[in-house]
Order: sequence, then C-alpha cells, then structure tokens
Amino acid sequence: MVRRMILYRKEDWWRAIWYFHTGKTARSLLKGVAIAGVYVSLIAVAELRFLDLKLSRTPTEYFSALGILLSLLLVFRTNTAYDRFYEGRRAWGTLINTSRNLAVLLSAILPTDDRDNRLFFAKSIANFAFALRNTLRNQTVPDGLESLNGLPNDLLGLIDHRPSAVVTEMRMRLEALVQAGRLSEVQSINLNPHVGELLNVAGICERIKNTPIPFSYSFFIKFLIMVYIIILPFTILEEYGYLTIPVVMITSYMLIGLEMIGEEIEEPFGLERNDLPLDQLSNLIRVNVHDILYLHLPFEDKQAAKPAYTIVT
Repeated sequence: MVRRMILYRKEDWWRAIWYFHTGKTARSLLKGVAIAGVYVSLIAVAELRFLDLKLSRTPTEYFSALGILLSLLLVFRTNTAYDRFYEGRRAWGTLINTSRNLAVLLSAILPTDDRDNRLFFAKSIANFAFALRNTLRNQTVPDGLESLNGLPNDLLGLIDHRPSAVVTEMRMRLEALVQAGRLSEVQSINLNPHVGELLNVAGICERIKNTPIPFSYSFFIKFLIMVYIIILPFTILEEYGYLTIPVVMITSYMLIGLEMIGEEIEEPFGLERNDLPLDQLSNLIRVNVHDILYLHLPFEDKQAAKPAYTIVT
C-alpha cells in the first residue's frame, strides 16, 4: 500500500482543517485537549461554585515569564523538527538526481543491444532506493527489491545493511566489465563518483534517523506545557468566569498541537501521513532509470511513481 502525504489547497481552509483532524496525530491531540477540558472544568466549578479558595488571585508575573519561555522553546522545537524533515527531503532529491545521472552515463556507455547489463543496472539503481527505504523504516523483509543475476533476495534478508550490498554488486559488475574490456578505465572513473554518492545519501539519511532530538529536551518541553496549562486557569478565572474553560482548551490545542507536529515531522522517514512519501520516490527512481536505459516497465509500475498526495480541496 502506497503511503500518502497530505497536500492542501489554500483556497479551501475548512475542508483542509476537517481532513487534518481525521489523522492519528490529530486524534491524540484532541484527546489531550479533552483531558485539559476536564481539568479546567473541575477547577472552574470548584472555584466559582463551592470552595472559593481565591485561587484566581494567583500572581501573573511568573506566569507571563513562563509563557515567554515556553513560546521560545516551541519555536526552536518546531524549527529543529522541520530542518530534519527538509534535510531528509533534500537527501532523497540528491538520490533521485544521482540515480538519473548514473543511468544516463550507463545508457551512453553500454551498447543498445546489451540488454542484460542495462537491465542489471536499472534494477540495481532502483533496488538501492528501495533498500534504503526499507532500512530507514526498519523493514526486515526486502520489500520492493527485484532479483538480480548475482545476489538473490533471500540472501539480502540476511544482510544488515542492504544498500551497501546493492552498491557492492554494482561495483563488482562494473569491475567485471572493465576486466572484460567492455568498459574503459576512464569510463569506470567517471562512473565511480555517482556510485559512491549513493552511499553518501544513505549516510545522510541514517544520520537523521539515528540522531533523534534528545529525550531530556523533549520531556522538558512537555513538562513545561503541562505546568503552563495547570497554572493558566488560576490566572484568568476571576476575569473570564466559565469562559475560562474554552479559553484553556483552545490554548491547550495550540500548545499540544505544536509539540505533536514537531514529533511527527522530526522522523521524516516514517509511515505517518505527513512523513516523506518514500514509496512514491523509490518508484519514481525505478521508472526514470528504466526509461533512461530504454527498458519497458508495466503501466502499473509507472502509476506507482505518480505523486502519492492526498489533495485536500
């Protein structure tokens, strides 16, 4: 199943807002807002109807300073998460360009009637994209990889780092062509940087994946949001009365929502709807390299390379 990324049209906000709230992240957000609503309702009823503990006279200076600190942390948190998302997309953009350039060089070097080698390299380049996708998503089954004349897919399942195995096969085939005199040393030298760039892209993606935002930092932001929401009713209850309930719920929606959005996009290679569409990008590479090497692909495979976006209109 192709994972779909959300893309909304700016002309219709209301439908985009509705669609956003059907996702898993939004459901968790609404659950947090509901808990905050129950809490502030209990505080409001207890203070205004029964206990009259004068909690509404809580000094606001500390609360104002806390709000400024929280806003700065949330801005930094969101920017950091988006930087990781954008860097992941740039890495896959580099992978697409490198795959095309490598396929163009191979298409110019290999004879047009050399179908075996053309098919081998087309499958290998596409296999690298799918192997990298599987590695980034911790998928143990070599999904999407096509069988080659060398290493069968059942053996790929036994290799820890499959992108390296795919590149190794490509280099071994290139060296065999050089030894057979079907590829010159100069041509091999021209191809090597593009082959090496594949693993450079893998390294960038793995660095993003394996370097999460520190737990203590994320925990501190969550704790500060909780403290802010706990204190907020006491600072506005005297002035707003029962309107404190919707005010606190709206504030909770914004604060918790920003934190959850940051959590979702800080892991750009996952399976959430707002993560990168790695299935579509991998299939795009497969279609491109087969076309460049003059190899036919079924219509279904080409359709899988279409942008996997859910258009909210």
